[in-house]
Order: sequence, then structure tokens, then C-alpha cells
Amino acid sequence: MSQADFIAQPDTRTTLDALQAILQNGAVERLDVAVAYVTNSGVHDLLRRVSSTLGGDWAAIPKRWITSFDYCRTEPVALDCLLSLPNSSIRIHDAAFCLEHGGAPKVPFHPKAFLIRTNQRDFALAGSGNMSRSGLSRGIEAGLVVSVSRLHPAEPTATAAIHAMSTWFTRTWQVSTPLTAPILASYRQVFEHKDNLKAPTPTEDDVASTDTGRSALSTKDLQRLRVCRHFWIDAGNVTRNRGPHLPGNQLMMKRLSRVFFGFGSTAVPENTYIGDVEISFNGGQSAPFSLTYSDNKMDKLVLPIPGAGGPPAYDNEYLLFERTMPGVFKLSIGDRVSKAHWLKKSTAIDGAFRMSSGREWGVF
Repeated sequence: MSQADFIAQPDTRTTLDALQAILQNGAVERLDVAVAYVTNSGVHDLLRRVSSTLGGDWAAIPKRWITSFDYCRTEPVALDCLLSLPNSSIRIHDAAFCLEHGGAPKVPFHPKAFLIRTNQRDFALAGSGNMSRSGLSRGIEAGLVVSVSRLHPAEPTATAAIHAMSTWFTRTWQVSTPLTAPILASYRQVFEHKDNLKAPTPTEDDVASTDTGRSALSTKDLQRLRVCRHFWIDAGNVTRNRGPHLPGNQLMMKRLSRVFFGFGSTAVPENTYIGDVEISFNGGQSAPFSLTYSDNKMDKLVLPIPGAGGPPAYDNEYLLFERTMPGVFKLSIGDRVSKAHWLKKSTAIDGAFRMSSGREWGVF
């Protein structure tokens, strides 16, 4: 017998909701995904939902992903994350042509399809959203899920349709390029070229800024925060939030700096908890630290405790955050020479900024 489900984002049923329902329908044996592009936020949200649903079973499931370098919308860190998963393989549609032409495709790759086999049913999900946060849960999207039983006689039309999609996936997989470390490094060079970081191609995760203050970050600024791998800042005099005789660990940042750390640019009330950021320092184990929108109208990020996972103090230090995985960042301390180098890189892409206090910061 066949069954059907629907996607009507964002209010009724999201793509993530539909995927979770599939994953709860028997033991998952295989996952095949073809999407036009993949963003850090999309990978972060998908893996969090899948891991919470399948637990330890997720590692053993064979996973195949087909995506593209088209228009430099796919983010290299997201690809690195998918490659690092157990039993995970990625192929890129027409990779060589895109790399030779700065991300411009010969024929655009534009599917949004999930094919999942369980021990009970075969599922085909076809929707309108890519593997981005907007595409999976936040944006206005629509789609359908069709499944057929593997245990009982199925309707021939539904069975034939799913078989046809599986055949298309297999053929596309066979003609696409396996993603290797050297190919990913070549794509990263194209993606992180100053021309692309200065004017990145928007994705579904980019929305217009509604902050109209005089010193507000523009929509283009926020796009640069999303795509850049590095964020640096002059910490200034850090508030002694831990007591008058202890160095503080609450970093005050420009409003909407949160976009670099993987969060949206939607306005929130003062003293709102935004989420946790995974941070490691000096090669240590990463741990979650809270990010809030403070009552001083700044984004406030808690840092590893000075002397116990963090440096002796943060006061007047130059901090560099590097995105290593979606939602995971490596923190390091730089000197004046390092800061000058970071500033030069940020200036080249219009990603250098100064707060009203005089503290400088930027992305590259």
C-alpha cells in the first residue's frame, strides 16, 4: 500500500518534520539526498534533528549526498562536515566546469529530493527547499512525500514513481564528481576569493535587515558575516561579571554579530537568549557557551572561563573565531601584528567595522 505526507512551511509542517516522521517509520537502511546547495545552518539543523531521532543508529546508515558548486552557494564548512560523517559520501554535479568558471554552471543543478529506504517502506520526498535553515524549517516552502510498503503489495503507480526517482538519483550520482579533500580545497579557494566574499551570492538564509539605526549592519554586511570563516574583534575592557577581582568572560559585540555564529538576523527583545555556540580554545575540547541579546543592545557571548579553559584574561586582547564545523568555532588570541593582518583581509572585502566605542572588528 502507498501513503502520502505533505510539507507546508513554516506554520503547518516543515521539511524537518516530514523527515523525522520518515525516520521513525522502521529501521532506516539508506539515505540519498540531492539538493542544489548546502549551507552551514542547514547541515546543523538537519544533523541535530536526525541525531535526536535516530541516536546511535545514525552512524551505521549509508548516506549519499549530491550537491553543486553552482554560484558558490554551497558552503565549504558544510561539505567538510558531511564528509566527516560515518558512512557518508558526497558527489558534486559538474564540479570541474564550475571550478574553472568561478562557480558559474554550464547547466544549473536545482533538485531538492530525499530518498529514504527503511526495512518497511521506500520514501521519496520532493520539495522546494534546499538544505538550508530556511529551506528545512523557516522559509515558505511546499512539498510532498510518497511512500510504498516493502512488506505488502503496493500501488504500481506509486512504486514506479519512486523507482524512477531512484533511477534518476543513481544516474546523476554516477556522472557526478566524488568530493575529495583536494577538490574541496580548490572549491574553498574559489569560495573564499575576495571577490566572492565581498559580494556573496544570496541564499535562502539571507533576509533583509530590518535594523534601520544609523550604525546598523546592512543586508550585504550580514551576508558577509554568514559566508566568512573568520571573525575577529578587539575585546576592549571586559566587564568583571565574575566578581571585582576576577577577569570577565562576557564579550560584547555589535548587534547582529550573531549571524556569523549561525543565527538569524530577526529582531528579538532585550535580554533574549539566542542560543549556544560551541567554542574551543587552544586545542581544548569544545563546549557550549550562551549567546544573548543584551539590554545594552549588543550581542553578548559568554567565553571559556579565564584560566580554566580560556586564556588568563580577555581584556584588550584581539580575539579570532574560526568556524571549523557548523555551529563550532575555534578561539585564538592574536597580537597587534595579527590584528593588522586580519584588518587588511577584512578591508579587502568591505568586512571591517568599528563600534561607537572605537573597538574594531571584522570578518574574512
